[in-house]
Amino acid sequence: MKKKTKVKIINWHYFWNETIDMKPIVFLTGVNASGKSTFIDALLVILLGDTSGRFFNKAAMDKSNRTLKGYLRGEIGDNEDGGFRYLRDGRFTSYIVLEFYDDLNAEYFSLGCVFDSFEDGHEEHRFFELDAKIPENEFILNNVPMSYKTLSDFLIENYKSQYKFMDSNKQFQDNFKKKCGNLKDKYFSLLKKATS
Repeated sequence: MKKKTKVKIINWHYFWNETIDMKPIVFLTGVNASGKSTFIDALLVILLGDTSGRFFNKAAMDKSNRTLKGYLRGEIGDNEDGGFRYLRDGRFTSYIVLEFYDDLNAEYFSLGCVFDSFEDGHEEHRFFELDAKIPENEFILNNVPMSYKTLSDFLIENYKSQYKFMDSNKQFQDNFKKKCGNLKDKYFSLLKKATS
């Protein structure tokens, strides 16, 4: 069995830098607008291998206007010019990483996504697999989240052949299914339905 043991979230809406230990049973409670759906959406980015945002906030409402850009930049409302106000502008990096324990093989592995956001408003992301626990530095060097390039250099230096980056969401989904015990394709559609 693969058990989630930790969730690491950096720069995802109001989550600046959070590490959440996952126990066998986790209850997610809180008042409205406390971040429950935001946390679930972060989990689903990895569990579905999907950055399109089509599933965002389905646990709370059927027609959601949440977007990947809104989560990464921390959308907090409209501005006077008809645009949006954000918590984060300019150049920054975000992470969502799930750490798992495989009790059959008695080993840890981590699946995640690194997002580099740029001054012009666009973002680039790369899914990755690390055949180890979340690193001790939790993807932060000198109090700054590691960019994709810095993460790549860090993994080359410290993890040799224990990691890989995926070139597409589809490649990550295929890798995810294999890593989690050869899941069937219907896993993704079933999880989307179960979440809403």
